[in-house]
Amino acid sequence: MLLALFLIPLVSADLIPRELLFSDPKYSSISLSPNGRLFAYIAPDENNVKNVFIKCTSCKHTRQVTFEDATDVLGYSWTGVPDVIIYSQDRNGDENTMLFKKNISEEALALDRQKRTVISNRPGVKAVILGNNNRDSRILVGLNDENPAFHNIYIFDLLTDTMTLHLKNNRFPVFFVDNDLNVRLAAEEQPDGSLMYFRLSPKVNRPPLSSLPSQWEELLVVQPDDRAITSPIGFDKSNQYMYWLWGDENIDLGTLVVFNIDAPQHKEVLYTATRAQIGSILIHPVDKTVLAVTEVYHKQELFVANTTVMQDLQYLVNLRPFGSLQILSMSLDMSTWLVTYLSSDKPYEVFLYRSWLKTAEFLFNVRPELEEYKLNKQIGFDFRTRDDMVLQAYISLPPDAKLRSPKDVPAADRGYAELGMLPVEPQKMVVLVHGGPKARDDYGYSATNAWLTNRGYAVLQVNFRGSVGFGKRLTNAGDGEWGRKMHFDILDSVEFAVAKGIANRSQIAIMGGSYGGYETLAALTFTPDEFACGVDIVGPSNLVTLLQAVPPYWRGFYRDLVRMMGADIDTEEGRQSLTARSPLFFAERVTKPVMILQGANDPRVKQKESDQFVAALQKKFIPVSYILYPDEGHGFRKANNRLAQCGFIEKFLHSCLGGEYEPYQHGQYNSSAIVKSDGFPAEEVRKPATPLPLPTLAPQLFYRPIKPRFAAPPLHYLPTSQTIFAGGLPIKHR
Repeated sequence: MLLALFLIPLVSADLIPRELLFSDPKYSSISLSPNGRLFAYIAPDENNVKNVFIKCTSCKHTRQVTFEDATDVLGYSWTGVPDVIIYSQDRNGDENTMLFKKNISEEALALDRQKRTVISNRPGVKAVILGNNNRDSRILVGLNDENPAFHNIYIFDLLTDTMTLHLKNNRFPVFFVDNDLNVRLAAEEQPDGSLMYFRLSPKVNRPPLSSLPSQWEELLVVQPDDRAITSPIGFDKSNQYMYWLWGDENIDLGTLVVFNIDAPQHKEVLYTATRAQIGSILIHPVDKTVLAVTEVYHKQELFVANTTVMQDLQYLVNLRPFGSLQILSMSLDMSTWLVTYLSSDKPYEVFLYRSWLKTAEFLFNVRPELEEYKLNKQIGFDFRTRDDMVLQAYISLPPDAKLRSPKDVPAADRGYAELGMLPVEPQKMVVLVHGGPKARDDYGYSATNAWLTNRGYAVLQVNFRGSVGFGKRLTNAGDGEWGRKMHFDILDSVEFAVAKGIANRSQIAIMGGSYGGYETLAALTFTPDEFACGVDIVGPSNLVTLLQAVPPYWRGFYRDLVRMMGADIDTEEGRQSLTARSPLFFAERVTKPVMILQGANDPRVKQKESDQFVAALQKKFIPVSYILYPDEGHGFRKANNRLAQCGFIEKFLHSCLGGEYEPYQHGQYNSSAIVKSDGFPAEEVRKPATPLPLPTLAPQLFYRPIKPRFAAPPLHYLPTSQTIFAGGLPIKHR
């Protein structure tokens, strides 16, 4: 298809240049220093390498503090030692994280700005920070340096730069530490898929510790059905009580509870979710009391749990009443906050809030160059599937799409029209499928949505069964349904969009990354007539080889992966089930244009997943466009590669759906992209091929022979008059 993409570009005057959307933002990963005097952020330097910068909160002084000249900084953390940060990198997306310590004082940088201390940079070893309380002169570091499946725990001294083994581990995939950086809990997956939590025995008080059973005591068990809504949050100030998100057989959305670690059976419920799972919890950085919680259904709702922050939160909500308040960072004394607001039609604006003054100062917009452009609005709605499950979804229309008036639509559709989601004319549409699949689509600014809607496409995002955030029943309903009910949920959402006049049935594409890439391939193979074309980004094509190649440090949660995918590779029955839902074995069914983009260093979805699907298509003389990025992993981090990716996709969608596009030529962004297939079979496979045998368990296209039903649901959006209650104290949105 790439050879066919020479159609005349349709370019309008208000087309947003790709570079304004997908180049690295001027600010990302923003956080305050523990004392609140500085904030740090990641930004591209003069050589377009992402480094850490710091800025004074009471002056305009800004300076660069890391000076990597080739490899981007991925993240950083403040520490309990003044002028010392920890930052991370990996090798071209391999996710084997390296950690470095950096002295960012002006004196140290003046002596040698390149100097850094290596905490871990061994090839093939993934380093993670397991404990950092921003008070101590030490941190806890996990290294899978002996067993790639499990991390040993080390104490790294920030003053002496020494590393000491603290816990030798050959058993636990996850640990939990208290506020004083003591290892207190560990979890181990059981053969039945439950998760057993253990506490370190009080009799063990001499490091080095180990994962030996003699050093641990059973604390509690989380059953497989409850894992989606149950997990530890942290300790209170005494380190004796723990906060948990908790669910059992009688709870769907989950609760926030606290209990004494010596008596987990006695739980005090602090908050019960009402409409969606608890999205985030604001905890005092020193007192460790719960200040507020959020739920996100269509948009975020904020619930205050502590009167000490009532006035602060009321002021901040009133500052931008039509945005969703997000607290990015706080100083330890809570005198200084960094906040932003989620809005679908505006990139993030960041404010500095001084609690003792009850005033907020605007700092910056992360993409100020977009302020002159009209961006899309993202609208949340519900629809019903063919088996009567209610799912949440979002629709984003092109900004200039004309809308139907509520008075001009049937009564059943009036609520949708009032939301502003029914265009006068059916639109070209891209179904954008999220990854995970235990993830969710959220409300807020999205460069991808802004780009696609600016090019004239409606964007449909569906929180299909298997997604998180809407209760364990919906999450667990996706278990074993890859290529089945999860796929049908996507089809039903398309049926809804067509039935409501949102989308033109003949002009609908499907696109996604990771699981979303799998769903794209499933759609083009299992239901080849449903979509006009598809774009697969780092998606698996063979569920058997996907499970065979999971990263070693995922093995500790392998039973959960098997439960999610519905079968194991250890039995013939399991392999048949996985094969029956693997697009690779149905590649000959593809009849529509397909584009595949893959990172060569992807540790989760190996390059083989894309290679084998492309080869299967070529053996059948089916055109495919395949672009490989040799310096990327599971997704594309480098700005030049992102820009090239979007250039390829934009041109592809234009040839398929006819939307507008900014001209693109391979090579214009100096990306690493290698065009492995330009839409036609390679010469060496231009010969008759032996047909691939179909598996005995072919996917069933319909599990319930009824026509999809859709009913106008209650309008779940945040109206301007909504009152958010907390113990009788309201926060009002104007």
